[in-house]
Amino acid sequence: MSPLFPLMYVTPEDIPVKPLVQRALEAVAGGVTSIQVRRKGGSAKELFDLAILLAESLPSGFPLIVNSRLDVALEAGAWGLHLPDDHIPLPFFRDRAPNLRLGVSCHSLESARKAFSEGADYLVAGPVFDTPSKRSYGPPPGPAFLGKVTKFVPLPVLAIGGVTEEGIPEVWRSGASGFAVMGALAYEEDTRSRAFSLRKCWSRQGDVRP
Repeated sequence: MSPLFPLMYVTPEDIPVKPLVQRALEAVAGGVTSIQVRRKGGSAKELFDLAILLAESLPSGFPLIVNSRLDVALEAGAWGLHLPDDHIPLPFFRDRAPNLRLGVSCHSLESARKAFSEGADYLVAGPVFDTPSKRSYGPPPGPAFLGKVTKFVPLPVLAIGGVTEEGIPEVWRSGASGFAVMGALAYEEDTRSRAFSLRKCWSRQGDVRP
């Protein structure tokens, strides 16, 4: 599982496919260790085109994860499939794609435990900090929630939601194996430099967790 961590880049919804791929490659050059392809607001074809182009452009074996769509993940030869909190039971996906790693977004300790019991390979927990895209769901549960997940669920956990250089020490102290970002990389003029800054800040905290 170590190639996944510590820095996942979740692709944004509002950047066209070709410039998004270029930004993603710059992020990888700066230190991003995995990419989750997401296109919830677009068409299935748009997600397919993005996943295929990324798969063809990224280094061999790089952890490319497709959000929600098993068919796209299989066609792109993705490393993993990422599922929402209210996912279909994981054995459905495991039976059909035994080689895909399965990740789950969790917004409560109960959902994290459920994902573990169903055989998830890793979790993405949050939102940890305030972020505009999640304000409609109320105040973020914060680093304390993240700490509960890492303490009581024996799976690698990535923090998500408003994580920047300032919040990385708290994420580290919570026991997380890494963090996932979207806006912190998606809209930067120098994507590579920002990715490098985020990775460097994480590395300052100590050894890489499994």
